[in-house]
Amino acid sequence: MPTYYLFWLIVPTILAVVSAHPSVLVVVVVALVARRWIPDPIAYVRHAGRVRSLQSQVEINPANAVARAQLAEIWLAKRRPRRAIPLLEQALERDPGSAELRYLLGLAHVRAGNADAALAPLSEALATDPRVRYGSAYLAIGDALVLVNRLDEAIDAYERFLKINTSSLEGYAKLSRARRKNRDEAGARAAHAQALDTYRVLPPFQRRKQLLWWLQLKILG
Repeated sequence: MPTYYLFWLIVPTILAVVSAHPSVLVVVVVALVARRWIPDPIAYVRHAGRVRSLQSQVEINPANAVARAQLAEIWLAKRRPRRAIPLLEQALERDPGSAELRYLLGLAHVRAGNADAALAPLSEALATDPRVRYGSAYLAIGDALVLVNRLDEAIDAYERFLKINTSSLEGYAKLSRARRKNRDEAGARAAHAQALDTYRVLPPFQRRKQLLWWLQLKILG
């Protein structure tokens, strides 16, 4: 999400420094907390032509599962998961064995706040391919399990994700929060410290990619 960083985090920070008005930094905090709901304005422009093209393909060929999946991913990138859900359901009717489609459907439900609806497709995706999207289904199902307060299972899901993605600050941050919510303060501190230690040894391009999560860990804990 580099354009999101630029528009909502980096630009306000620079403005605050240049204008000597630290209150502008409130935008940064709001962007960190509300990142699921605040759109990336540059993404709207970047995806506009692609959306029109894919919508035309879907209308011309109702059996085109690939176009539906690609369009759904754009809606997910634009933080419109409810628009992605019917497209993914239609794509699964045409390709029911796809672990990737089930993962995307579960992710869309999680982002739409439908935790219960997310659990079945994510579980099915993991049963078909535990490493789908480099283990990201574990991360998504962990999010869903936190929302329904099944914390022990959520912690296990985050730990499984981190075994595949050992450099993911998002995984460590979510593991830390789930452990804290589960009253494991020592475990929460350990995951938080591991996240910061991991960030220090990442190559520059990975640091840029995970800047948002580093800021959350530093500012929000």
